[in-house]
Amino acid sequence: MRIVSTVGEFYLFLVKLVHIKWIQWLMVSGIICLTAVCILQPDMEYFRWISTQTVQILLACLFLGVCFLLLKSRLLSFVAFGACTFLCLFLKNASNLSLKVIPQNGNDGLISLLHCTMSEIQGESTFDFSSLLKLDNDIIVFQEYTPQWKQIILPEFDSVYQYKYEFLRLDNYGQLIVSKYPIVMRDTMEFNGVPIANITVALSEEKNINIIGHYNLPPLTEDYRSTSKKVFSELSNYIRQQKIPTLYVGTINYAPWDNEMVKFRYSGFLNDSRKGFFPTLYGAGTSFFDYPVDHIFYNEYLECLAFKKVENANNQRIAIRGQYQLKSRESLVDLSQDD
Repeated sequence: MRIVSTVGEFYLFLVKLVHIKWIQWLMVSGIICLTAVCILQPDMEYFRWISTQTVQILLACLFLGVCFLLLKSRLLSFVAFGACTFLCLFLKNASNLSLKVIPQNGNDGLISLLHCTMSEIQGESTFDFSSLLKLDNDIIVFQEYTPQWKQIILPEFDSVYQYKYEFLRLDNYGQLIVSKYPIVMRDTMEFNGVPIANITVALSEEKNINIIGHYNLPPLTEDYRSTSKKVFSELSNYIRQQKIPTLYVGTINYAPWDNEMVKFRYSGFLNDSRKGFFPTLYGAGTSFFDYPVDHIFYNEYLECLAFKKVENANNQRIAIRGQYQLKSRESLVDLSQDD
């Protein structure tokens, strides 16, 4: 009974606390300011980190709204749920707007792609690359590839993936792209001094698909942020001009809801394969404050059938993979009419 009495007294204390005017307005101001930072994303380091936690802040506002409701504070619950609403609308506008399930229109024109960042697996001394082979993807893109990885990766994949493109750089941010389909074009593009891999894969005699692989340095300094903006601007113009199916894949080091990413996708007529994100606590090396920085975008000539993350035995994310199909002729006719 003493415990029940103590809990009751604490509840009454909280009810009185949240009804004190200056505390109410302090909480209201804090919730509104956090929501504004998440949506407007001021170009300051601390504010930029806060904006990467938009999903976590949304969940916190939802939790607070329920708590304020139980504490009988209509003002605070209204503000908290209102912040949830605005953040939900913001995240929805920043993500793939299509919610419909895409039906598969046959086996012809299907392609699956896996993106793996070497830093995700290099801490595992006994990582079994054959586990990636079992996923049976048509194309695999390895980011942060260096010559030291060559003798480890290629013997595992050469027998299944006959075609490859080694995109080496002077730093540690090269790429290896292996494919079951012939690679008919290999190119290194350069935008604002940043090299980007570009290949064309032949699915058949009449059907080709572009794969653009990009590693973007984390925007930790003003110079890096400025370079990233220029690269995204030039690259989106290039992708927008492509008249064949194109997949843009890479470790971009931006959250998918970052305004820079949203602008890049809209400008390049790209769609995000990832339709949602929820922070998790389970798994080795996983933090509740983590957010996705590797992405696969596709242009208007493709449809995404599936997208998922790949985890190891410890529930740690090691890669992402997506399955795509070429749009039907009827859909392509509609696109040409829109143009």
